[in-house]
Amino acid sequence: MGKPAARLGDMTAHGGSIVVGLPTVLIGGMPAARVGDMHVCPMLNPGVPPPPHVGGPIMMGSPMVLIGGMPAARMGDMVTCAGPPDTIMLGCMTVLIGEGGSGSAAGGGAGTSAAAAASASAATATWGNLESTTKREHWVEFKFVDKAGLPVSGVSYQFTGPDGKESSGVLTESGAIRRDAIPTGACKVDLVSVTNAKWSKAKAEAGEKIKMSCKVSGIKPQTPATINVYRTDLAGPDELVHTLDTKVDNGQIQGEWCYAIDPSKEEELLRAQEPQMYSAPRYYFEVQVQGCKARSGLLNHIDYIEINLAGYKGKPIADEKYVLILSSGEIRRGCLDSNGHAKEDRVVPGKSHLIFPSLTFSPRRKR
Repeated sequence: MGKPAARLGDMTAHGGSIVVGLPTVLIGGMPAARVGDMHVCPMLNPGVPPPPHVGGPIMMGSPMVLIGGMPAARMGDMVTCAGPPDTIMLGCMTVLIGEGGSGSAAGGGAGTSAAAAASASAATATWGNLESTTKREHWVEFKFVDKAGLPVSGVSYQFTGPDGKESSGVLTESGAIRRDAIPTGACKVDLVSVTNAKWSKAKAEAGEKIKMSCKVSGIKPQTPATINVYRTDLAGPDELVHTLDTKVDNGQIQGEWCYAIDPSKEEELLRAQEPQMYSAPRYYFEVQVQGCKARSGLLNHIDYIEINLAGYKGKPIADEKYVLILSSGEIRRGCLDSNGHAKEDRVVPGKSHLIFPSLTFSPRRKR
């Protein structure tokens, strides 16, 4: 029997909740949770002072139901925690996800999850493939294996027949491609892959253009591709912030993106960052082309804050000590120079709070 599908915001046994989901797949109006998505845990272990539990990724899911290429999480599935074992306690009662398939639960070890995921991809690939089940006159068969001689599955391919007609599919768990009742002549199979999606650098300043790139194989030049840039934060689901349409060129897909805040939306963004939770946004991108997808690592943006303090008639207030609380929760202390000025570099973009302890007021950063 199926189990309720887990989503962003669903509770765990320790009183925490799932904080990451796939924004493009909604279940009951909320992003779907998958294996690898993170959760937070508010509990503490005994001790002085009591060490907090550390929430971690979802460990289990349905091996035969993939959402965004990862097994779907359900109520009752295990999640990582530094304390006692933790599980997902809630889900969408109107959407049930089962295990799929049948057979023994024997086996185990580190490779079990990977094998289940590969089997799921291969089983899913069976639907819609043009594989032949009989071998009539003029047939052809290709079989793909890895270095250990095991079948390769779950990889997209492009098949070109003797007549030049093309068809596409995904390698099944046998790793074989068969076609029969075809004309005489040569056939060709190109494995299709999108790999090595990466930013041109790990950290970037606000307003700086960053290059995005990935390598492609088996895809024709000038094939349309899409790059989607997402924002991920400590709280809330991942958010799509930019979409770029591009094309395959010389075995690569490339694009540029610049982190910048639209002045017309700055007030709205700052209001959204009122101190309810800490914020430390980071960014990643996904490349989609011809049914294949690759995801980059995380990009950190850094910014700076300039502080100017003046009194009556604009006269600078010199040598005043200040406390700056960043949106990430980091606290910095400093002192203004003789011109009432200071600059803090390498700060997380977002709303910060500025305090002058010796003054009778605590102004906020000018917006």
